[in-house]
This record gives sequence, C-alpha cells and structure tokens, in this order.
Amino acid sequence: MKYLKYLSLWVLIVVFPLSSFPLIAETSEEVTQGSLIFETKNSGSRQAPLLKTLVSMDIHGLAARVKVTQSFINESSDWVEGKYVFPLPDKSAVDHLEMKIGERLIIGEIKEKTTAKKIYQSAKISGKKASLIEQHKANVFSSSVANIAPYETIEITIEYQQDVLYQKDDGYSIRFPMTMTPRYKPSKIVRTVFDKPEDGFASYASSVVNSPKINEESQRENIVLMDIRLNAGFSLDSLESTSHSIISKQASNTDFVIELDRGKALADRDFILNWQPVNSSQPRAAIFSETKNNEHFANIMIIPPDIDSADSAPVLSREVIFVIDTSGSMAGESIKQAKYALSESLNTLRSGDWFNIIEFNSRYRRLFSSARVFDRSSKKDALDFIRQLRADGGTEMLSAMRAALDDKVRSNKVRQVIFLTDGAIDNESELFAGIKSHLGNSRLFTIGIGSAPNAFFMKKAASYGRGTFTFIGSSAETSSKIQSLMKQISRPQLSHIDIRWPDGMSVDMWPRRVPDLYSGEPLWIKVKLPELKGRLALEGRMEDTLWQTDLSLSGHKSMSGVSKLWAREKIAGIMEESQHGRVSPEQRSRIVDVALKHHLVSRFTSLVAVDKTPARVAEKLVARQLPVHKPKGQLAYPKTALDLGNLSVFNWMLFVFCCGALVMVRRCL
Repeated sequence: MKYLKYLSLWVLIVVFPLSSFPLIAETSEEVTQGSLIFETKNSGSRQAPLLKTLVSMDIHGLAARVKVTQSFINESSDWVEGKYVFPLPDKSAVDHLEMKIGERLIIGEIKEKTTAKKIYQSAKISGKKASLIEQHKANVFSSSVANIAPYETIEITIEYQQDVLYQKDDGYSIRFPMTMTPRYKPSKIVRTVFDKPEDGFASYASSVVNSPKINEESQRENIVLMDIRLNAGFSLDSLESTSHSIISKQASNTDFVIELDRGKALADRDFILNWQPVNSSQPRAAIFSETKNNEHFANIMIIPPDIDSADSAPVLSREVIFVIDTSGSMAGESIKQAKYALSESLNTLRSGDWFNIIEFNSRYRRLFSSARVFDRSSKKDALDFIRQLRADGGTEMLSAMRAALDDKVRSNKVRQVIFLTDGAIDNESELFAGIKSHLGNSRLFTIGIGSAPNAFFMKKAASYGRGTFTFIGSSAETSSKIQSLMKQISRPQLSHIDIRWPDGMSVDMWPRRVPDLYSGEPLWIKVKLPELKGRLALEGRMEDTLWQTDLSLSGHKSMSGVSKLWAREKIAGIMEESQHGRVSPEQRSRIVDVALKHHLVSRFTSLVAVDKTPARVAEKLVARQLPVHKPKGQLAYPKTALDLGNLSVFNWMLFVFCCGALVMVRRCL
C-alpha cells in the first residue's frame, strides 16, 4: 500500500504535467491589435494604457487614404522606450509617420532599414526623442518610440494608401483590421550551430525552438472611433457594414459620410464596409491616374462579362478536395462557421463530381483514402465526418496542403482544392513555396473564417494557387457566400488574357502575368507609362469563345496616391520573384530604389523620426504592458500554450483518473 501511494503521487505529479504539454507550440509573439509595448528589465513586457484610436478614411473611386491616430500615456515615473505594433491591410502603402509628444510634432523620413536603425539607436542613446517604423510582414508593422518622459502623452499617426476591393456579390468594399488571430509557428524547426572546427572537424547540436505565448485578455476595453468619407463615383443601391453598426449620411448623389453607431466600437474584429451600385450605374471599367515627377501612373479595373449568366454555359467535370482547419485557434464560433460552410459546400456538388475532405490540426486525416464519386452514400459519410470535428491542437498546415494538392489520379476532371481556415500561421513563406512546388493541375481556393483571418496569407495563397479568396465574416452570410463561390468555380474561367498597349508604348505593368479570371472577378492593373494617350486593347478566352474589349487611356479621373499603389504592387511583385523569401542583392536593390523614390515602408526601408533636442540626460529607460482583445467569437483559451485552459479531453481525463486513484489509495490506507 505504501508503494502504491507513492506510485499514485508520482503519476499525478510527473505524468500529468508531461501530458499537458502540447506537442507543438501554438502561438508566436504576434500583435493582436495596435499597441505600444514598453520593455523592462525587471518586470517584463507591459503596455501603456490606450486612451483612444481614431481612424479617418477618405475613399475615392478605387482607392482610400487612411489615417490612424492612437494616443497613449506613460503613467509611470520612469523614462521609457516603447514599441508600437499594428496590423494593416496587405499591400497597404505606408508612407507617413507623425509622432506627437507633448507639444512636439516629429515627422518621419524614409531611409534604408539599416541606416534608419542606426539613426534611431543613436538618438535613443543620446537621450533624444525618436521613432522608427518598420515592416515585419506584408500586413504587420511596428514603430519604436524612444525617450518618453514620465506622465507624458504620446500620439502616433500612421498614414497609408489602400486599394478598394470588388466582388460580384458584395460590390465594392474596404477592410480595416482592428485585431489579429494569434499566429501558429511550427516548432519543428531544427537549428544547427557548429562549434569552431579547430581540429578540422565540427560538431553540432540541434534544438527545437518553441514560441512564447501571447497575453490573455483583461477587463480593459480598447475603443476605436472612426469617420469615413466615401466618394463612390456612382449612385448606390446599398451601403452597409457586415461587421459593425454604422450611421451614414448622404452629402450628395455619390458622396457619403459614415461613422460608427454610438461613435465607437470595441477593437475585437475587423471593420468591413460594403457599397453596391444601382444596376443602371454599375461600371464595367474604371481608370484613375496620377502624374508625378513627369511620370504617369494608372490604376485600371476591368470587369469582364458574366460568363455564367447563360443557361447554356458549360459545366465543369470536377474533383473537389475540401480542407478544413480544426486547430486550436479555430475554437469557438470559427469551427462552427467552418463546419456549416463545409456542409453547405457539399450541397452544391452534383452527380458526377468527385470529392474528399481533409481535416488538420497537429496532424491531418482524410475522410476517404482517395476521392470518391458524390452520391447519397458518400454525402452521408461526409456529413457524419463533419459533425464529429472538434477544434484542438496545432496548425500544421503544410502537410495538409501537400496532401490536398497531391494529384495521384490523373484524369480529365478539373481539380479544385478549397481551404477553410483562419490562416493563423506564421510560416507563410514555407507554405507559399509548398503551393508553388505541389500545385500541379490543381487550383486552390481559400475561404477566410472568423472575425480576423490572416487575409494576406489567404489572398496570396489563392493567387499562387490560381484561385480566389472568399471572406465569410459572419454565420448569417455563410450560405450565400458559399453558394456564390461554388457557382463561380463550377464554370470555365476566362483564360489566356492578353493586354496590348498602343504601338511603340513601353510600360512597367504589375502584375507582370495576368491571372485567369472567374465569373464576375475584376482584372486589376497597376502601370507606369510614358503618356496617357491611345487605347488599351484586351482579349481572353472562355473555352472556345473569344472575348475582346478596349479602354481609352485619356479622359480619365486624376487621383493622388495612384503612384504609391503602383510602387507597392511592384515591390510585392519583386518579392514574389524571390526564391522562397530569399531576396537576391539585385532584387533588394530594386525594392530599395522603388521604396525610397516613393517614400514607402518596405522589407528593406523604414521611416525614422528624430527630435534634435535631447530630452533625457541621465535617467534609465524602463516600462509597462497593455492587454489586447482576442478576435470576437474565439474561445478564451484555445490550445495555444501550456495552460489548464489549454488541456485536451485526454489530459482532463488523465487528471481526473490520477485524482481518483489518489483518493482510492488514501481510503485503502
């Protein structure tokens, strides 16, 4: 009995804690909204209390100018250095930084990244107030702030240019990220460190790097105020937000002023604004231009005709592979929404289609060993499979992606892979490389699930996969969005698109290669050209049908910011040319040249602002931390780190068993 007692204690103390470690670390130290982080040596990382966030948008035609101002206060008696981290839309052209500390207004200047860091570090050491804005990912930026005085208020303003989006069913839309789903970073990263080869041979040790977890949410509320001026350029049939309650006032036939209902909102989900033109004023093409430093830039959108409008339009013979994310970050409303979307997708399949389902978290599994024909029996198996899905574990997306794209059975069927996920991963480059190398004859379509999906990853993955990205913001729109997507991809796409510019005209166009288009999907072109004259000719094919159109390059609307959108698109294009994120010296030089010329933050350029007057002389820098909101609908404790809230069902059962065993032993004694 004595030994049994000790054995039970050993199980409870040793075995249970070991079982509660997740096999793979779930999150990276990722921003979940704009926040100013003060690093300290003694108390760790804390953040200054956020006073307010003010967002001002000026939407004109196909683009928007966005100004984001966030105010913070240093409530301590210490001098501090802070780091302001914030999400932005992918391909946003960040070009302006203002830092207001007390009565001082400091304007940022664009520099090459290494130069900007040296300027900032020098200013920090010498006691001068300074700020540095950097890009970490295509949609994640940070601004470091040095030498903030005790009880001083800091006001940081970021400005950027952004494209307006267009989809056939939603019309025109714009998104402002207020929060981000915590990102998963695979821990199976083997790092090799070699000792000095003093004897001609070198040994090494490998280690698996785990990611730190993010902070949990507190009772504190981070509030956003927003005002929007919309000049659509046409009469509207509808103006709404699927994410927030808004109040809109019509200033003229095409101009509107929009603000959040009650003037403010909690920063726990992305803000989305949609506007739909009336049928009579639905534009089929648009061109906006800007002339800057004797160079001409144009932002062009052309909407091809609806190729599936006719009943006689051909229907594709397809093999559809559905992939659903069941990782810990999907826990809560996201997994319910994803399961419902998947069930709705099954209802759109037709007799003669083949399909399969793959779910993934820390590992993946298939419904069937290989795709099966869609019939009553296979549909029942699929619905039973979907019902038992639960969100738990890591987000090992790469292996699931490879399994879905693995086309072992060659046939004449069009192969389509549909990914339902929040995209909460940190290894985007690895996944992009995997799509490029394994895509084959498949086409990849991504469906964003949750209140704050990783839109950058999902759009780019769909682009590499020759497919499209669909965002489902709420359960109410799931059915209509799925129906629209599945109808769209069941028809032949417009392919072999060719653009012909006026004779003898040399242009710098991005994207370089025009992608295939699906029904109702617009063609976007960013171009620098010697003059705005002549006509642009365009043609493409739908099966054996030829489509042609042309557009005048003169008599268009002039708009500021077009040159910056072209420059941002060119930088993104050059980055895509790189090998799995490894940028060559020549590519780096091209990016730096474009970014410096157009005053843009990029992977290799930063904005730096320095106050010339020293403020801190002998005091040391210390600091604080601000809790941030999880995306709306996400459970408080998804499996993202070592917590009791993180434990799987097996771990809880093991815990209860150990406690019961200990009680039984005590009774026997």
